[in-house]
Amino acid sequence: MRYDFDLPVSTEDLMKLKTGDLIYITGLIITARDLAHKRILEYKKENKNYPESFEKIKNTAIYHCGPIIKKDDSNYKIVSAGPTTSARMDSVENEAAGILDMHIIIGKGGMKNLDVKNQKIVYLAYPGGCGAIASKMITGVEHVEWLDLGSSEAIWFLKVKNFGPLIVTQDTTGKSVYK
Repeated sequence: MRYDFDLPVSTEDLMKLKTGDLIYITGLIITARDLAHKRILEYKKENKNYPESFEKIKNTAIYHCGPIIKKDDSNYKIVSAGPTTSARMDSVENEAAGILDMHIIIGKGGMKNLDVKNQKIVYLAYPGGCGAIASKMITGVEHVEWLDLGSSEAIWFLKVKNFGPLIVTQDTTGKSVYK
């Protein structure tokens, strides 16, 4: 089945999804890779306040992606935005997603420890090798946090339109195409 979601999305809508469904999303998503996840957890451990911009992303999506960015004057343009292998964040994703109140993870390869049932999370696969195509569905960069981590590790707040096709490969019932 095909679904088109405007973010943020409700948990009830996510619970309707089944493995194999195709999803297209419109709205605000963030990118986050290894170092961003590490910093999210460090902030919690050190009881630091998260950036105010994180309030905008509740119930949206974390995209495991290290985009290639071009900067013109003060504007950023996404040149390529292909998925990163999600297994690298497997040991920390449940905690990071809980902290950020995220229920959609986008990447490639799935996550064996993702607590889809208790946290009501879906994992959406985006095909590897399609970074240039993905960049066409990114309508702009709204914000960037933690640029000191490097452009591929920073958290990019991306406006997307009809971003997909994303394939539900792990749903909230625990069904996974990777098992």
